[in-house]
Amino acid sequence: MNLNETKLPPSTTTPTPVTTSQRSLKAVLKALVLTPLLVPADDVAWALGEIMAERATATQVAAFMVSLRAHGTDHDPAVIAACARVLHDHGVPVPAPEPQQPSSSAEIIVDMVGTGGDGHDTFNVSTTAALVAAGAGACVAKHGSRASSSACGSADLLEAAGCAVSAVGPTHVREILAKTRFCFLFAPRFHPAMRHAAPVRRELGIPSLFNVLGPLANPARPHRAVIGVYAPSLGPVVARALHLLGVDQALVVCGHEGLDEISPAGPSDAWRLHSDGSIEHLTLHPTADFGLPAVPLAAVSGGATAADNVQILTELLQNKRTLDSDPVALYVILNAAALLVVAGTAKDWKHGVQLARDSIAQGKAWETLQAYKALTVDASKQPDVGMKDVPVARK
Repeated sequence: MNLNETKLPPSTTTPTPVTTSQRSLKAVLKALVLTPLLVPADDVAWALGEIMAERATATQVAAFMVSLRAHGTDHDPAVIAACARVLHDHGVPVPAPEPQQPSSSAEIIVDMVGTGGDGHDTFNVSTTAALVAAGAGACVAKHGSRASSSACGSADLLEAAGCAVSAVGPTHVREILAKTRFCFLFAPRFHPAMRHAAPVRRELGIPSLFNVLGPLANPARPHRAVIGVYAPSLGPVVARALHLLGVDQALVVCGHEGLDEISPAGPSDAWRLHSDGSIEHLTLHPTADFGLPAVPLAAVSGGATAADNVQILTELLQNKRTLDSDPVALYVILNAAALLVVAGTAKDWKHGVQLARDSIAQGKAWETLQAYKALTVDASKQPDVGMKDVPVARK
C-alpha cells in the first residue's frame, strides 16, 4: 500500500472552536487540549476569570495550567495580555489620580520584578535595586510576594527588615510613593483571588502562565518596567504583551544562565520595548556595557534565611561594603542602573551605574528604606485611611 495515496475519511469527532454562546469551562478546557491553536485569547482569559471567581475545581485549574503549558499557549502575547487584564479586573485597584503622560522621570512609575522559576537562589537583587533606584530619584512601585521556591522572597526580606508590607493598602500607595519614591505592593493584598489557584500551583510545581502574569499584574499600573524571565524564549513574548497592555517602555532580561535578572557573571539577553512599540534585541554585559567587573553567580547567592539577607541588605545600604568590588554590591548596582535607564533618570547604562553608586554612598537608598518602613508601620495602625506626617527620604 502506498501510504502517500491513502485517504482517510474526515473525522466526525474533531472539535470545533468554542463560541461565546457555547462557553463553559469544560468546553474551553476541551478545546485547549484538542484544538489549542483555535482557542481565542478571550476564551483563555474567560476561563481564568472563572478560576479567579472560584467557579473551577482543583482538577479544572490543573487542567487549565497544564494544557496551556503543554501546547505553548501560555507563551502567546495576546493570551498573556488578555489574562493580565483579568487579574487587574479581579484585583484591588490603586485609586487615581495617575498621570497619563508624565512630564518628568520623577512622575514615571516603574517596576522591577522577575518571573521566578529560574532555579538560581540569588540574593534579593530586584528589591534592593528598586530601593537604590528610588534613592537615585526613580519612582518605584514594586509588586511582589513571599518566597515560593527560594529561601527569601521580596516580601520576606522587607518584613524581616521591619516593614509592615501587608498593611499597605490601595489608598496608601500613591501617598507613600509621593513621600519616598518607593512602595512595595504585596501581591496577596491586591490579588486575593489568586489564592484559588495557589494550592494547585504548589502541587504541580511547574512554571506556568501564573509565573508570567505576576510581573504584569502590578495594581499601580507602572508606565515602565524591567522584567526578568526564566527562559529566553519568553523575552520577546513578554515584551510584546507589555506593549499590548499599554506599557510605555520596558526592558525584559534573561541571563545566559537562565537567570531572571541581568547576570553579574556574563552576557544577558535583553529585549527593549520602545514607546513606538518596536522591540530591540540586545546583549548586555556587566563589563562591556556597564563598566563593572563580572562576578560568578555563586558569589551572589542568597542567605539561608530572611535574616541573613537583611544583614546583607543593611550592610550594603549603609555603605559598609566595597561598591567597586563586593559581588553583591556589583550585582545590585548593575540591575539598579538598568532600572534607572528605563525610568529615564539615567541617560545610559554607565550613567545609571554612577547614580546607583551615589544613592548608596550618600545614604539615600538607606533613607528610602527607613522612610518606607515608617510609613508602613503607620499604615498598620491606620489601615487604608491615609498617613500622618513622618520623616521622608531626601530629594
